[in-house]
Amino acid sequence: MLFTIGRIFRRMMSSTPTSHFITLSNRPIVQENGEISQGRLKLHYWEWKGHQPTILVCHGAALHSRCYDRIINEALSGFHVISLDFRGHGQSQKHPLPYPFPWFGGDLLQFIEMLDLSKNDLLGIGHSLGGHALILAAALAPRQLFRSLLLLDPGIYSSYIYEVGVKNIEKFVRLAQQKNQWLSVEDMISKMDKPERLGYWPKDVLRNYCTYAIDENFKLQCTSERAWHLYLTSVQSDSNIYQTIKDSKFIHNIPIHVVRASKSVTTNNIPIPPTAIDLATWFKKGRDTQLNERNHSFPMEQPEIMINFVKEMIEEYKNLHSHL
Repeated sequence: MLFTIGRIFRRMMSSTPTSHFITLSNRPIVQENGEISQGRLKLHYWEWKGHQPTILVCHGAALHSRCYDRIINEALSGFHVISLDFRGHGQSQKHPLPYPFPWFGGDLLQFIEMLDLSKNDLLGIGHSLGGHALILAAALAPRQLFRSLLLLDPGIYSSYIYEVGVKNIEKFVRLAQQKNQWLSVEDMISKMDKPERLGYWPKDVLRNYCTYAIDENFKLQCTSERAWHLYLTSVQSDSNIYQTIKDSKFIHNIPIHVVRASKSVTTNNIPIPPTAIDLATWFKKGRDTQLNERNHSFPMEQPEIMINFVKEMIEEYKNLHSHL
């Protein structure tokens, strides 16, 4: 009886997150006149109360922190979970373009430091942009930040990609022209629930995405113009972080599992570069898995795949830390 009550209580803790804001200092901010200065950056995050270890979930470009609720509720029930909205996404602060990719990793490192998340054991899960940011934060940190990392088709490409830049530019122009304003959450869901849009996402995942993707006036939090910009900046030369990884003193102590999609497109057929096939070899404790017939959006299209990898990560952590 007590065991059953305990399980129900842990599930309630995991399924009911609370909303928080934090202000980082001395971060690069683009002003309305286009000038870049150091200033205060307000970030938003959701927190699921629970026991250690803390799991930090980082979303992909143009997404937000509540896209992974099913994974959190099914694979991380009872754990302490933090899911962050990056700048320009969700309820976090927006500013004019640009949004250089390295800024996200720098934001994430300061976010972790301000909340002192690594005072106990910290695990990181990152999809796309979130994977890039986790690796950069771990590589820049003056100590070991994470006990393990799970990278889901992270936005880290082969070096030559950063040299040649973007092809198929017409696809990105089409992305930039997509709708930013909706009539309601239901309106957005009905338009997105089509095979050529996000119709392959499970209904609960699609609803969560639409619910938190728009503000109180039903406008996209991460506009299509910003999404287009992020895809383009992901392949610029300053997004190449291989030298930072190589120079890091502590990232090579972290077990890092890189999960790569075999199809270099998103659900709605936007082409993106493939994750570098040798990325895992850049880490002393790296491990690689390639998913056949899966695209970049697999964490949303097939959440059960991500759930299995997250459960595996937790089991590996428990095996190494028998005090849990």
